[in-house]
Amino acid sequence: MADLTRRGLLAAGALTLLAGCGKDQTRQQAAAAGPHGEVTVWLHGSQDTGQQFQELVHRYIAEFKVDVKLLYLPVGQLDAKLLTAFSGGAPPDVFKIGHWSFPAHAKKQRLAPVDTKALPLANYEPGTTTPLTYQNVPYGVPIDFNPCLLYYRKDRFEQAGLDPDKPPATWEEVAEYSAKLTSSDRARVGLQWLYGDPQWALMTLTALVRGKGGELVAAGGGKASLATEQGIAALTYMSGIGNPKLSNPLGALGLFYSGQAAMVVSGAFLGPALEKLGKDKLTFGKQYGVAPMPTWDGGPSVVPAYTWGWGVAKDSPNQFTAWHLVNYLQGAPSVAANLDNGIIIPTKGWREAGPRGKSEIMEIVADSLPHVDFGPIIPGALELAKAASGAVDSVAHGKATPAEAAATFDATVRPIL
Repeated sequence: MADLTRRGLLAAGALTLLAGCGKDQTRQQAAAAGPHGEVTVWLHGSQDTGQQFQELVHRYIAEFKVDVKLLYLPVGQLDAKLLTAFSGGAPPDVFKIGHWSFPAHAKKQRLAPVDTKALPLANYEPGTTTPLTYQNVPYGVPIDFNPCLLYYRKDRFEQAGLDPDKPPATWEEVAEYSAKLTSSDRARVGLQWLYGDPQWALMTLTALVRGKGGELVAAGGGKASLATEQGIAALTYMSGIGNPKLSNPLGALGLFYSGQAAMVVSGAFLGPALEKLGKDKLTFGKQYGVAPMPTWDGGPSVVPAYTWGWGVAKDSPNQFTAWHLVNYLQGAPSVAANLDNGIIIPTKGWREAGPRGKSEIMEIVADSLPHVDFGPIIPGALELAKAASGAVDSVAHGKATPAEAAATFDATVRPIL
């Protein structure tokens, strides 16, 4: 398990020890020449949704005379297209992918280690590059860094006779509150899980299992271990809360916005997203609030998290310029603009980048950093997440008992560890 309390930011000098003399000389020559030539960048999204990003890239082109070619892809197609590009020997220089994809690419030696001459890792909050590090080598830097928070509807709490200023602090209280907030037909529920999403299923199980002292993968990555007392307890707990049959075009966000779900676990981005849906209908501090991730009573704080990261291809002929561009894209203007949308680039001093950095949501995020857990950082992380989603969904829909689902999880995951 990756844990910011146990793994600090890797020293930049490790790169020098790992690099061969020839490669190091090439990097020194590239650094001396400065950014130049052409860089291709693949990322999810579109030109319509990234005006600030577009402007930043154009400024970079004008300032450094580098030709930057952008390719926007639907988020569901990015990984597959990137895999095809790697297999064909023609990957982009720079790409933005989920942290769960980094270990598999790093194991196959597709990624270039961070060039600290172009991008100083010391600029980042301690530990925030952990999920983008494989076998002690940093291969990326985080963008859209999201520790989990508990969002709750104050108006629903009042309707149920609960104190709207005292959100649940423990998982035991979450279950107690959920029972009071769930209607007899279950059309309105207390906490609603993000069913059907592999990464969120993995993060939820990480919080519940590790919070009870268990592990999803045994120490050293030896074997899967959901079929344990802690794992079965976590699946049992999840099956007693929420309703997987509820649906909304916007998923759990929509259910929370409509009031059908009184609580959801989400990231810092949810606040700005709710504002865009309708600030007059759902106002922070009035109709809804936010609280730290719950813990088990008497248990440690485990805050599941994910991040997207910038990576550079090992086969890129222009690695220094690629990392130089990434460093530019992670600069102060980008930190401030992204923070306004609830997207965190965790460089040091990120909370001072704009007014939203001082908000209650961001204060909780900052306090959670020492307890952040990204789950197992292994090449099979994506398959692990899919197996987690399968276990959660099968129990929620009554297709398997918690013990049966846990056993299936272990059997499915064992071959990839």
